[in-house]
Amino acid sequence: MWYKIFIVLAALLGKSYSRPLKRAQSTGITSDAATFAQSSFDYVIVGGGTAGLVLAARLTEDSDVNVGVIEAGEPRFDDVDVDIPAYFGQALFNPLYDWAYQSVPQAALDGRSVGLNHGKMVGGSSALNLMVWQRGSQGDYDNWSQLGIDGGWDWAGLLPYFEKTENVTTGPLDTPYNFTARAGTGSSEGVSGPLPIGYNNYYSTIEGPYAQSLLSLGIPKNADPDSGDATGFFNSAASVDPQTGNRTYSGRNYLLPNTGRSNLAVLVGAQATKIQFAQNGGNVTATGVQFTASGVDYTVSAGKEIILSSGSLHTPQLLELSGIGDETRLSDLGIPIVIANSDVGENLQDHLTLISSFLLVDPDIPTINALFSNASLAATQEEQYITNHTGFFTYTPSAVSFHPLQQFWTDDELDTALAQLQIEIDQANVSTFINNQFQLQIDGIKQGQVAQMELFFLAGALGESSTQAVDISNFASRPFGRGSVHINTTDPLAPPQIDTAYLQFSFDKEVLVKGAQLARNLSQTAPLSSFISGPLSPSADVSDDEDFNNYIVQNVGTEWHQVGTAPLGPFGEGGVVASDLIVYGTSNLRIVDASIIPMQIGSHIQATVYAIAEKAADIIKAAQ
Repeated sequence: MWYKIFIVLAALLGKSYSRPLKRAQSTGITSDAATFAQSSFDYVIVGGGTAGLVLAARLTEDSDVNVGVIEAGEPRFDDVDVDIPAYFGQALFNPLYDWAYQSVPQAALDGRSVGLNHGKMVGGSSALNLMVWQRGSQGDYDNWSQLGIDGGWDWAGLLPYFEKTENVTTGPLDTPYNFTARAGTGSSEGVSGPLPIGYNNYYSTIEGPYAQSLLSLGIPKNADPDSGDATGFFNSAASVDPQTGNRTYSGRNYLLPNTGRSNLAVLVGAQATKIQFAQNGGNVTATGVQFTASGVDYTVSAGKEIILSSGSLHTPQLLELSGIGDETRLSDLGIPIVIANSDVGENLQDHLTLISSFLLVDPDIPTINALFSNASLAATQEEQYITNHTGFFTYTPSAVSFHPLQQFWTDDELDTALAQLQIEIDQANVSTFINNQFQLQIDGIKQGQVAQMELFFLAGALGESSTQAVDISNFASRPFGRGSVHINTTDPLAPPQIDTAYLQFSFDKEVLVKGAQLARNLSQTAPLSSFISGPLSPSADVSDDEDFNNYIVQNVGTEWHQVGTAPLGPFGEGGVVASDLIVYGTSNLRIVDASIIPMQIGSHIQATVYAIAEKAADIIKAAQ
């Protein structure tokens, strides 16, 4: 009827139209929220971060599929704090780049809150992180399938998607680590994916002595950590393009090449606030996403699916705001229950970090700190970076090692620690889902085949401005603490309540104590010892077990690897999503981000998140 009226009015005005005006459709990267809200999309993705932009690129390979992405941050392309590898850390806690959350006060940390970084820009945390690129061990992923999860969520099922992501350039043969083969030559490396992956072309003169000291303690080398065994010392890859010397991330390498597609739109500067649902038989159907931009509220509809890719801290928040979560918690806030699932927001896991810094004897040793304080070094390296895209400005930490605890603990020490751990687990009254995880972790510790601790060497000291120092960080790679992410208000713009549960179990603290003591021991082991004048932090006054315990309570932090808050798993037994990543109780709401990881891996997680997104894209395409 309206079309006939339109034609009559047009005739009266002396104009001729063959068809009605077409509704405007958003394309490319846009800040036009009104047009975006009126656009027609098959899929709406909440979160333009690591996983969300992989999905957007893959789903829009079909020109008949329209995809809209809602991203709270802004594009930061050609921003030196993002692009230049040696600038890592510069954007942390800057609200232009980072959500910069704080945990709730932690009981085991004497009431201290912990800063939690989370990328707030196009590309998300892949544009904010330290660029370390690696996979976990096979056992890390095979553990998932032992939690009642099918659908190929294991090593064999994920390996093709690790490869699909990557375009690996092999590393140089001449490195201070003295491997006999180039890094990145393993048979399972991807060589045609969208994301360039490379190895350092520049090594500080301090990195060789560190590696030699570590290896002198009996730590084995691993020339191919991507093969399913990620333990030992290796020359780590990085998400850096050897051709440009710049960071690679989902925004630059998945989104930018495809912004010309007429079926893809990324709305920036907009925050999703609620998912809308309609009843559809036994399940509910997600029909749209409410969001706010510049103080104005909008709703955008999705014809097929809504996909949450907001990360482990935001995805459970949005689920709860939308009525999916623990019935009592939501009712207390006056939120109508859409789906009751008390496992939403539980199972938060994070790698724990303790940084040990050591002063250098020689002030002329190249460090990241010197790059910012030594004008001569900076000028030389800047010319090299601009001219041929190499040098110190392309540097990322590459001396990485992962360790079973048997490498540093005696059998008696380990048996005693595990016995105490079991007592604490029994007292904690954890769910069956988490208890099953704990038993898999304990089995892995006893077998000594998967990593429990990481050592990470940086030619420089984070947080120091001009001090000539280096960091030896140690991470608890598979901690037992299980935290949560929940809302305590109906205000969608309020930060979530994040309980990291750091040091919930004494075992995790013991791992960190051993790591800090090992870092101190390494600084006193030749040849590294000849380059070190002494400890900076913790200071030399921190010397015995009690001192290190106290220091850890006051200084332990995050490794930025939060996972598990909307995990794969059986419904009613810990799971929030099924093996097809559809949220239980819905017909078309999926989650694709680190929150679906049910159990932490002994590895930096970004490569795994990319692989999850690539696998998810194939699952979604197959369901069309």
